[in-house]
Amino acid sequence: MQTHQLEDLTLLLIRDADEPEMWLDRWAVSYPMVRVAEAARTQHIEQWQAALQTAWQGIHSNNVAVVAHGAGVSAWLAWLYLADVNTQRRIQNMMLVSPLQSAFPDDDCHTLQRVRCHCKTALVIGENDPECPREWAAQQAACLNARLLVSPHQGHLNSHLHGWQWGMKLMQEMLLN
Repeated sequence: MQTHQLEDLTLLLIRDADEPEMWLDRWAVSYPMVRVAEAARTQHIEQWQAALQTAWQGIHSNNVAVVAHGAGVSAWLAWLYLADVNTQRRIQNMMLVSPLQSAFPDDDCHTLQRVRCHCKTALVIGENDPECPREWAAQQAACLNARLLVSPHQGHLNSHLHGWQWGMKLMQEMLLN
């Protein structure tokens, strides 16, 4: 991504509605242009797609960086499956953090099994995350065309983590390289 394109960048944060306040909330107030959406693990694929479409329609930047956490990862991927090529071109990178194995439902279209990531994508997990086993995460990363990265933090990556500087640096590196 060119430096001048960063001036027209919106950070789309998709949080897990079932999680308490966490690092993602700090990111929401740390960037100049941010759009936040939520997804709950109890919602259906169509509900996720509708919620993300509403959030997407509020983004007017030509460049978007996406960070999704927990059930937000499933919601984002469900929406991405329906996105047309012109929409996908606006997405510069994606960080899919601590996806939930229990929130990867199968539907008639096999949406979450058929979606592919078309830009730089990192699937990030914490060490020893009981809700996102490493072997399952590796399979998902391979299927999605994403790079699997293990954060130096333990567990589900759903706490404050002091603003999760490691993740912030990763996102910036993905945008600039």
